[in-house]
Amino acid sequence: MKLSELRDNDAQLDELSLGGIGSAIGNVAGGIAKGVGAVAGGIAGIGSAVKQGYQSGKNTVSGQPPGGLDPAQAAMAAKQQADQKKQVQDQIKQTEQQLADLRKQLAQLG
Repeated sequence: MKLSELRDNDAQLDELSLGGIGSAIGNVAGGIAKGVGAVAGGIAGIGSAVKQGYQSGKNTVSGQPPGGLDPAQAAMAAKQQADQKKQVQDQIKQTEQQLADLRKQLAQLG
C-alpha cells in the first residue's frame, strides 16, 4: 500500500468520525431543545388553565354567567353583531347591483 493511500484512508476515517460526532451532538442538542420547548409549553398551558379557573370563580362569586357578560351586555353584543351583519349584506347587494349595471353597459358597447 502506498503512503498516499494510507493518508487518504486516514483522512476518510477522520471525516467519518467527525461527521458522526457532529451528528450525535446535533441529535442531543435537538432532543434538549424539544424537552425545553415541552416544559415551556406545559408551563404556559398551566398558566392559561389557572387564569380560566380564576375567571370562572370570579364570575360565579359576582353572579355573572361563565361567559363573563350579563344578559343585558350579551343582548347588546348580539344586536351589534346583527347590525354589522346587515350592513355587510347591504354592501354586498349594492356591489352586486353595480356589477349588474356594469355588465349592462359592457353589453351595450359590445
